[in-house]
Amino acid sequence: MKKSVIESLSECPLFRGIDVSELQLLAEKYMTINVCEKYETIISENNYTRSLGIIIKGSATVTKHSGETEILMSILKKGDIFGMATLFYEEDNYLTEIKACEKVTMAVFSKDNVRAMLSLYPQINENYITILSEKIHFLNKKISTYTRAETIQKVAFFILQNTDDDRNSVTLPYSITKVADALGVGRASVYRAFETLENDCIISRDGKKITILDYNALEKI
Repeated sequence: MKKSVIESLSECPLFRGIDVSELQLLAEKYMTINVCEKYETIISENNYTRSLGIIIKGSATVTKHSGETEILMSILKKGDIFGMATLFYEEDNYLTEIKACEKVTMAVFSKDNVRAMLSLYPQINENYITILSEKIHFLNKKISTYTRAETIQKVAFFILQNTDDDRNSVTLPYSITKVADALGVGRASVYRAFETLENDCIISRDGKKITILDYNALEKI
């Protein structure tokens, strides 16, 4: 198993507290590696297998279709997990679509292999429950923000939830129009929010690349 893969898995919250040597054995027994090319669909609402995925390299968008509208839900980056919501829930359709923004390498664990790991490793079991709890808390916060907040607060929250690992920047996978659709507000309002954040020296923007100049100020919004 490549050292870079094990290092990426060790940074994943699912394997928090698992020794690297043990993780090596675990990966060899339970994991497979899949690669998707840029713009390739990783999972669609009608085409998926019940498995758990972890991004090892690259990034992908998570979107949901509402009629003709495609709503951006989140951006998956290195170490992010997907598939937890449907792994043990017998729903006919996957809730979202996941598509590679660039070439993506991912670790994949089948449903049976995840069940085996949860049974054999109490720490992974606890981590799994913790991650699900964090996701519920995050979704509640997201619903609260998107239903009651002003546009600038929605934009600030959107930037914060999609920051790179260093928390200093965001690369938008979509145009401002699609970001506006994801936030449920008008495009002009999103442009004004970005302009306000730039004028206040909280962010700078160059096309789809957003640099965070004042992280604390962005959080306070």
